[in-house]
Amino acid sequence: MTVEAERRKAPALSRYRRRLIQTLAGKVDAMTNERARFARIVAERRRLLGLTLDQLQQAGGPSDVTTGKIEKGAIASPSARTLRRLDTGLQWTEGSAARAFAGGDPTALEEVPSVRRSTPGAVNAAADSVTLSLTVVNELSDIAKRYEKLAGTIEDRELVAELGRINADFDLLVDRILRAWLIAQLERKSAPDSPVRGDPVVEMLIGDYLNRTPEPPSVEDAHELLYLRWLTGRAGEIDEATEHAFVTQWSKAQKEDRP
Repeated sequence: MTVEAERRKAPALSRYRRRLIQTLAGKVDAMTNERARFARIVAERRRLLGLTLDQLQQAGGPSDVTTGKIEKGAIASPSARTLRRLDTGLQWTEGSAARAFAGGDPTALEEVPSVRRSTPGAVNAAADSVTLSLTVVNELSDIAKRYEKLAGTIEDRELVAELGRINADFDLLVDRILRAWLIAQLERKSAPDSPVRGDPVVEMLIGDYLNRTPEPPSVEDAHELLYLRWLTGRAGEIDEATEHAFVTQWSKAQKEDRP
């Protein structure tokens, strides 16, 4: 059979299938363009600051390998932690890298003279509570990861075991703080005029957090984690009593958030 005969024998693409292929191709092109735009923004900012990839890492940015991949458009979806590190290393205000990745524009620290990385308002206290900003929570999380990495270089088994227990306690504390913050943001996102609705930083942090699957150490932790998943539509099948408890918890939060 000739090539021409084979071509005639092959069924023609349906109109629906052609439209589907064109749509998918358009989406791929859009994703590629967005990735290329973000790569250009990161590379131009790094060069403007006169930093090499190593120097950017030393300034608090991602590893030289990660940044190199981002600048080549080789990372489809940077993690929330990587985006936060880009903010630090490239001297952008918090959330700038996430906004740039989502199609917006970053804000350089020099454009906002009053912005400081550590401000007195980062930690606030009342008579029986302490409120931490997300920046402080992120710093705590990074310290926990550095501690865990250092513990892995020690050879003394007894010391390693003790450091492991300390790190586990520390990591749990940070996990509870971050989970509480995410729940509060999701409860606020339910309001039509919420300032965090559609915020790319919040969206990426939520995805980053829920992609992990740690075993909840207590009944209370398991309840909060399931509530967080329920708020994001990821809880799956839950019993009627739990559903009612979550609706009540959410309704209470809405009342407390009203002025």
